[in-house]
Amino acid sequence: MVMPNLFKFATSELSQDAFICWLLSWAKKEYQTGDDKQKALNKIANKVLALFFDKAGKNLPSSIDAIVVQRQVSNIDILCIINDTYCVLIEDKVGSIQHSDQLVRYKQFMIDEHSQVFEEDKIVAIYLQTHDQSNYKTVIKDGFYPVARRDLLDIFDSEQVEALKYSDIYTNFYDYLQSIENAVQSFKHLPVSKWGHKAWIGFFQYLQSQLGEGNWGYVANPAGGFMAFWGLTRRVGDMDIYLQLEQDKICFKMAIPQKENRSNLRNRFYKLFVTEAANFELTVNKPKRFGLGKHMTFAVLDTDIINNNNENVVNLEDVNLLIDELRRFINHGVDQYDKQNNS
Repeated sequence: MVMPNLFKFATSELSQDAFICWLLSWAKKEYQTGDDKQKALNKIANKVLALFFDKAGKNLPSSIDAIVVQRQVSNIDILCIINDTYCVLIEDKVGSIQHSDQLVRYKQFMIDEHSQVFEEDKIVAIYLQTHDQSNYKTVIKDGFYPVARRDLLDIFDSEQVEALKYSDIYTNFYDYLQSIENAVQSFKHLPVSKWGHKAWIGFFQYLQSQLGEGNWGYVANPAGGFMAFWGLTRRVGDMDIYLQLEQDKICFKMAIPQKENRSNLRNRFYKLFVTEAANFELTVNKPKRFGLGKHMTFAVLDTDIINNNNENVVNLEDVNLLIDELRRFINHGVDQYDKQNNS
């Protein structure tokens, strides 16, 4: 029997803020010697704080004698002050991503403007993302440390038996996070025709892990938009040649900043890739229409490797082999272009 879950209704960042504040409040030392519920939640809260400190390259104090947890202090989602010494600063996300210079501003506020200011080495700046985003490069550049859904689930999994006995709030949040994780990982066992938005995210994350590069996201268009992955980028002068998976369609793309000569370059790369594809036992076709913008599809791969129209589960080994071959193909195509230009 599926039980109602609070967090399927309370899906906002503010609701998640409230849960994180509630959980961290159990970290205080006095709960270590309380009843079984207090001990169980204290243990989990301390493990979560230890995770935050570890991400920041610091050690959690051995004893938490005082902890103050607040929400929305000068727009900071969660502020947790430990033993009047450390400031745990948490930017909490449920699928949205950072914007403008908000992370830099929040950290600077705690250094310069808060009623109790902190040296930078006493600030544990955490970027908590319980859904997914393509990368955390800007987050890290701004001095925050990413903590992902899987990080929390690893802690919750190790302690769930005790805590699940005592708290419906904790149980609901754990089940809610696990349901997100299950949906993201469903690409491994569902046919592609049944993949939802999160399954595509899981598949694209898999590609990132295999390639060690690439990004993904939602691409809006008048037809309704699609989930896409792009990577295997080769720089050629001031333009980029790259691969883009538009869900089940595999496209060869180019990004050209200048408007002059775009159509000529697009046509050259189309003819080159069509010609060279035979050397790799690939079939490359013309797209339905040629565009003329900064980002253009100049060729499309003819393949059913994703198996979008049948009930079979995608064969990840075949996908890996194809992606490796496409990496070699793109590099070869760009090298041939360079040779033509330099001859």
